[in-house]
Amino acid sequence: MKNKILALMLLLSPAANMFAQSAEGVIIYEQKINMHRRIQDEAMKAMVPEFRTVKMQLSIKGPESLYKSFEEEDDESTSENDGRTVRMVFRAPQSEVYRHFDNKTLVELRELAGKKFLIQDSLKRMAWKLNPAVTRKINGYECVQATTTQKETGGAVIRINNGGPAGNGPATPPEPKDVKVVAWFTQDIPSPAGPGSYGGLPGLVMEVDINEGETVISAAKVELKKVTDLKLPSGGKKVTEAEFKKIRDDYMKEVSSQGGGMRVIRN
Repeated sequence: MKNKILALMLLLSPAANMFAQSAEGVIIYEQKINMHRRIQDEAMKAMVPEFRTVKMQLSIKGPESLYKSFEEEDDESTSENDGRTVRMVFRAPQSEVYRHFDNKTLVELRELAGKKFLIQDSLKRMAWKLNPAVTRKINGYECVQATTTQKETGGAVIRINNGGPAGNGPATPPEPKDVKVVAWFTQDIPSPAGPGSYGGLPGLVMEVDINEGETVISAAKVELKKVTDLKLPSGGKKVTEAEFKKIRDDYMKEVSSQGGGMRVIRN
């Protein structure tokens, strides 16, 4: 046990960064979102599937990583509600996340309300707590648990249009709260990368559980091979991460002030 803890401490040291950035390959993640967790109205829940699963792709090459959508198509379904046809569109906004762990730089392409934004900022380090005694296998790889907390976020938009009149008024967006994040990383793949903004651990992040199962991102396929198409995101209005958050918050307030249908912004 002491040897394992010592190994983890050594891997977290600056001298270990060279080792932790030697892997190269492509990982396909499945992101499973519990759509019912933030819907209080039972009638609305009956119209929305409980879970939505999308695939994402992570390319890793030394100190660089690029995380982007693997499936670009929107999901759409219809159902009957009190004799009216209900049309539901589930859309994940375009997102590409480039990180350079040596230079500590972040370049992220985000889409909001049909507009694209290019976020250029420094790479933030997450305050992980390692639990070396807690291990499990994921997709054949031995993984170690790490935990942290973050402000509640998301990444999907639900629009429900029942063709009827506006509702009884806007729903107020809930205040972001701290949620628990549980990550599982493997030292068998020496890379500090992971899905989305998660990473900075002494091994590739194979799975992330956000808010006790509300969102689970898990590696479904791992291919360690040469990567030739890892490119920085481009296009869109250049902003910092703080500037984008303000734009997003202002947009959410605008959406919540409108009547009709239901829109859950999770971006």
